[in-house]
Amino acid sequence: MRFLVVGQDFPWPVRLGSHLRLAEVINVASGLGQTDLFVFVPARRSEPCVLPSGLANVRVKTVVRPPPTWSPGRRLRWLTSSGLPLELVQEDSRDPRRQFDSWRRDAYDIAWFSKAASFELLGRPRLGPTVVDLDDLEDRKILGRLSAADADDAVGGIAARARRALSHVQARANASRWSRFQRSVAADVDRVVLCSENDAERSGLANVTVVPNGYEAPALPLGREEVSHPPTLLLAGSYGYPPNADAARFLVKSIFPRIKARVDDVTLRLVGEPSASVARLHRPPEITVVGWVPAIEPELARTDLVVVPVRYGSGTRVKILEAAAHRIPVVSTTLGAEGLGFEDGRHLLIADDPEGFAAACVRLLEEPLLRRRLVDEAQKAFLSHFQWGAADERIRTLVRSLAHQSGSVS
Repeated sequence: MRFLVVGQDFPWPVRLGSHLRLAEVINVASGLGQTDLFVFVPARRSEPCVLPSGLANVRVKTVVRPPPTWSPGRRLRWLTSSGLPLELVQEDSRDPRRQFDSWRRDAYDIAWFSKAASFELLGRPRLGPTVVDLDDLEDRKILGRLSAADADDAVGGIAARARRALSHVQARANASRWSRFQRSVAADVDRVVLCSENDAERSGLANVTVVPNGYEAPALPLGREEVSHPPTLLLAGSYGYPPNADAARFLVKSIFPRIKARVDDVTLRLVGEPSASVARLHRPPEITVVGWVPAIEPELARTDLVVVPVRYGSGTRVKILEAAAHRIPVVSTTLGAEGLGFEDGRHLLIADDPEGFAAACVRLLEEPLLRRRLVDEAQKAFLSHFQWGAADERIRTLVRSLAHQSGSVS
């Protein structure tokens, strides 16, 4: 079989959940046949794009994805058009599309696009049976961000309130466009993919397949039964991703002081590439903005509790699967744990308000029997449902089904 895989970022070294997901798709594709990998690379990337050793049958083309620009002309185009979401209007796709058209083959047995934006930026090419991995639902993230903002206290004068009102109007219009855009993409391809049954149901799309996120089971879990002194909390993720940045601010401003009032020596580590707003949260030794790390394992080894105070978003949180695999207890919001089937009081603790979230954290720092029971059940759930083998088999089944339908394989 001959595959085309298009990615919105080069997934190695793995830094994000989306990197894990794309890397696994490439691993499966290369195991089934010759794979052409076309990847958008952010202009700020400095390290070389190198495939992992042992990955065979892969031909690679990378193209720099220019940073988005927001000119008055593009603003006018977005306001007066009836089509694309805001984020895509900011993109200049002419050079990437030219490079793609001169590099690609005429036809493939399967074309797999990571994210709808990459499919759109390359002109929605039809080079064979086509899959677009939506991964999550952008319109849900935008609307969730508005709900989280509404839950915060409104501050400022008339001008500030007017700016927030205008921002809300624009965001709601953009969410509507993302919803239409996702439906339009689904209508143009053979199958779209999401990572949870929740999102599949919400999408309303008829040609959706669920491929869950996964995590590689460690040879030796890094969690420990006894809480260290001082105890350490961990929130990990890319803070360029707005739901993670919001979670970090919510944690530091509203939750952590309540934990600190009961566990005086507790510390918090924010691990991952920080946004400007998250970088300002650095207040050592209590709160450390660690930044990006080349490997997460040393951070996990020093962690007593993983916290996931995510207030909006879509998809599923790989950070919870990672904690389950390593037997580290978790406190999450309802939305943070959504889509995994993890139950409050069985696999983790769930709380949505600052006081309840802080109280749950304190319990898991002070009750060893509860810690042990939760990590036992979480690890069992991970091993049963969220190792990459389960997702790999769904990918293979989908690929073979589409290839057979098109007559690509006998």
